[in-house]
Amino acid sequence: MSPKPSHSLAALTALTVLAAGCGKEPLPPPPPEACTGTTALDVLPGAYPNVVELSGTGSLEVAVLGETTLDVRTLDPATATLSDPDGSAPSVSAELELREQDVNGDGQVDAVLRFPLASLRDKGVLHEKVSRLKLDAKTRAGAQVSGCDRAQASGHLLTRLPAPTGPYAVGTTAFSWVDTSREETFTHASKDKRELMMRLWYPAASTPQAQPAPYFLVRREGIAQLQQDGLTLPPGMLDFVHTHSVADAPLAAGERFPVILFSPGAGFSPTFYASVLEELASHGYVVVATSHTYTNGPVIFPDGRYAPNTQDPSGLFGTPYFDVLVTDLRFILSQVRALDAGDAQGRFAGRLDLERVGVFGHSIGGAASTIVCQKEPSVRACSNLDGTFQGSWDKGIAQPLLLVHTQVHDDGTHRAFIKDRRAPVYEVSVSQAGHLTFSDLPLLLELMKTYSSKVNSETFDTGTLEPAERTASITRAWVLAFADEHVKGNGESPLLHGGAGNDPEVTLKVHPR
Repeated sequence: MSPKPSHSLAALTALTVLAAGCGKEPLPPPPPEACTGTTALDVLPGAYPNVVELSGTGSLEVAVLGETTLDVRTLDPATATLSDPDGSAPSVSAELELREQDVNGDGQVDAVLRFPLASLRDKGVLHEKVSRLKLDAKTRAGAQVSGCDRAQASGHLLTRLPAPTGPYAVGTTAFSWVDTSREETFTHASKDKRELMMRLWYPAASTPQAQPAPYFLVRREGIAQLQQDGLTLPPGMLDFVHTHSVADAPLAAGERFPVILFSPGAGFSPTFYASVLEELASHGYVVVATSHTYTNGPVIFPDGRYAPNTQDPSGLFGTPYFDVLVTDLRFILSQVRALDAGDAQGRFAGRLDLERVGVFGHSIGGAASTIVCQKEPSVRACSNLDGTFQGSWDKGIAQPLLLVHTQVHDDGTHRAFIKDRRAPVYEVSVSQAGHLTFSDLPLLLELMKTYSSKVNSETFDTGTLEPAERTASITRAWVLAFADEHVKGNGESPLLHGGAGNDPEVTLKVHPR
């Protein structure tokens, strides 16, 4: 049976037209990063987010974080200046005193500098739309020191992702993996191998004084995502989105942790699912989320190479495009096994429970995840968030499936898959939801609206369910309940076996084997 293109294809087409421009040349790379600093900063140490009262008096404190390669006690305060890297205002000099303090609790001495608020405001370094601050200084030996940190005026709208509810703090990091066995079919370069970027969220040791990572680990990649046809969104918009994950935090001590592979929708970075992926990590899962190169929006590799989104969403159904995504996920599964056998950084070696693996995804990523379950018997369970089944879906799978869709979704592949199922299917329907309800987009809409009148729930098909925090809580609750029962093996989940919980918009139908 051929899949019936549903409203999800229309949503993906609209999204990818925005992200890449259907029928147009790929968007050029974003401009070079203005903050190529040599060290890390902490504006307003001890506070997060870094919200500055523009009408305040006194001084703004900025900590230069000590590292093994930098003894911050050698900084010369007379050379320190603070500026807005995204603006043209003149910089402001620091006061001539330096305080030594370990502000982030890592055992390294940090240097706290002070800058007069009145000067920062009067010279235009601090203003209503500021999103970052840059510090430049020298050591007494003349070595250059510079760095950037986020900072926002108190009146600016901030978006904070919902706090994770699990017992673990959350860390995040990235990997770049090359499949040397495959030629890259989405470029014309000869001998170009398939290369993928991975964003990981994982249970971390608590680092209460450390600031969470930015929403996009690579700011230029976030900027490239915002270069959308028909929308006017400034490069700094994503600086106003705040997460709960600490970059490169130590993995939590103790057990081996189960693993979930996650595949996003077409034209969409895995970062745009951070709210649900942070939630999973806080409950003890190592989540490996994939950017399928040339299909999930722009990607910037660690060496600075830029891979734009190039694939036309009208060809998603019944083409080799889908097969590439499935093969990507199977390659990533093999790389996860290799990571457990020997992580060069030492973080994940021997700490991944390869007997407890799930593969989840949204839209075409959900469809691809299902086929991975079909082809990889060792995978315990899979989840399809509002994706039309593709490929060999009609052969079924032997593992439990969480199938989430909007209540108005009339997808023939969903009905047929349930009818011919070979294993339990948990069908969750959400009224008032749109195709992108199951991402972070509902949480970001209000912030985006402050910059563009063209942004609304129809632009991204986020539905009408409000408030946005409830949409996120629904997705997080059901995905977590399914993972806990069928990936982690925690026994029957009350949510999966007790109905729709406290959300009247949710309908659950359990289709046993």
